[in-house]
Amino acid sequence: MQEIKIYIEKINNNKFRSSDIPLVLKILDQDSKEGLIVLTKGDIHLFQVYSFALQQLELAEGTASSQIHAGDWRQAVDDLSMLKQVMDEMEEKKVISKVAWNAGGMAIFEIPDKDCYRDHVYCLIRTHLNKLYSR
Repeated sequence: MQEIKIYIEKINNNKFRSSDIPLVLKILDQDSKEGLIVLTKGDIHLFQVYSFALQQLELAEGTASSQIHAGDWRQAVDDLSMLKQVMDEMEEKKVISKVAWNAGGMAIFEIPDKDCYRDHVYCLIRTHLNKLYSR
């Protein structure tokens, strides 16, 4: 739990980025092997969704890696149904708007309020981490 606290602190300080997700997944995998948490494939898929969500925010802010493309979830997410579920919930809560799905593997949407969007995604990540470590 000690290593994961570094990333929770980054979330609390609005410094967590999509590039932190692979590092978090490494820690979760190690903690799972040590029996500290139960990590399922569904958990991993959700963290992929969070990574995609953060990538889209980074694109909107102009801080994304050049390898990231707007709406292209195929390189980040293995489970489209989980992505759709999270995006539907975010659209329902008005965190995102004008959602459009493209058969070519694109999920295009607008982020009306970047701070609200960031807070929402950070809350999802923080809640998921707390759930994993409190099982």
